[in-house]
Amino acid sequence: MARLLVLLTAATRAAHALEYCSALNDGQCETLRAHDTGAPVFLDTGSLGGETTLDDLLDTGIKELKYMKAHTSPRKARGASMGAKFRNFRRETLDMRWDDGSKEGVYSGDLAGLGRTSTLSYDGHTFFFMLHGEEVARFRMNSDENVYIIEPLPDDHEVRNSDQYKAALEERTFMRDYAKRTGVPWLAFYPRPKPILNMWPAEFLGQTHVVASPHAYTHEEGIAEGDLALSLQVVSHAPQGPRVFLVREMLSQFECDHIIEMGTKVIRESMVGQGGGFKSKTRTSRNGWLRRSASPTLERIYKRFGDVLGIDHELLSSNRNAEELQVVRYQQSQEYAPHHDFGDDGTPEQRFLTLLLYIQLPDKGGATSFPKAADGRGLQVVPARGDAVLFYSMLPDGNADDLALHAGMPIHEGEKWVCNLWVWDPVRK
Repeated sequence: MARLLVLLTAATRAAHALEYCSALNDGQCETLRAHDTGAPVFLDTGSLGGETTLDDLLDTGIKELKYMKAHTSPRKARGASMGAKFRNFRRETLDMRWDDGSKEGVYSGDLAGLGRTSTLSYDGHTFFFMLHGEEVARFRMNSDENVYIIEPLPDDHEVRNSDQYKAALEERTFMRDYAKRTGVPWLAFYPRPKPILNMWPAEFLGQTHVVASPHAYTHEEGIAEGDLALSLQVVSHAPQGPRVFLVREMLSQFECDHIIEMGTKVIRESMVGQGGGFKSKTRTSRNGWLRRSASPTLERIYKRFGDVLGIDHELLSSNRNAEELQVVRYQQSQEYAPHHDFGDDGTPEQRFLTLLLYIQLPDKGGATSFPKAADGRGLQVVPARGDAVLFYSMLPDGNADDLALHAGMPIHEGEKWVCNLWVWDPVRK
């Protein structure tokens, strides 16, 4: 039996959560002190030894998970995905292109003069940079190298002697040392401190936290009475994969319908990339943004988000730590290819976590996949309507988590609606 942590948002809800904990764990709950909030915590002490595997979870009949591959894959194999950073120390804006074998390549956005960008790539792929039709730099991706510097012109002594150029060289040295020491690349801004926001422990598969929230569901007939006991079950953890939790029944059916009704009014064609983005075959969907103040129902949902994340809900606003709620509609054959939610735009502020809400599920396809989870076998998550998946894009040391690579898989039949809540650390830029 897996351990169960019950994390409460107020001492008055202790009895409710303790009852829920006891029912799930044969009464084996021990009272502890919650970090940050000071609220009581109930720890199931029924099973403290042994490592639960994904196969163990699947054997329990859990329907939301399945492997992507039959066997594990080495993470640094040729062709393996990797994060790449580019620094442009030319003064001109350059066209960034992926070499697909054609003469012109595939346009991948602009890289501003003295600017920076980052992207998901694959070991062995090549990017080149153009200025007025002439190639000025070309890089072949190597999983042991994650920062690529476009050198300043030989006679541009001002740039060559600048603090920014010297810092880029220092960062490249740090990244090489960090990768050698930890076995993983440093993908965040450098230097960047440890995160300050709450990160729930993900120590083993099946570990389950239960949060007692006073912000009950909204139904068609009104707001339900009583508190909610919402479970967060670990379905992936380090070092075998990213930190991923399945949150069941995050939203009511009415709340899902409400989001679709409001989202229909704001969606447009999806974009990718930094600096405003551009259309790409990697993301074929429509999306829009909803303010938490757009309705009393959304405001209540946001307060529930804060309980589940262990973060003061007042921080979950666009002028503090969170982006507005992104609503996305995928129709047949549409998808979002593997990508990271974090980026590197030259500041320590970074996306810290993603709360992915499942508003409407397609008839076939549309799973959320984590290709680098489960020791490279990959993990597909297919929650029910109203469920959510929480995953962290940041590691406890402040680095971005390369294993948090994920994708929205193609829709084969029907239509899918999801929402993304992105929370930044230490604040939103």
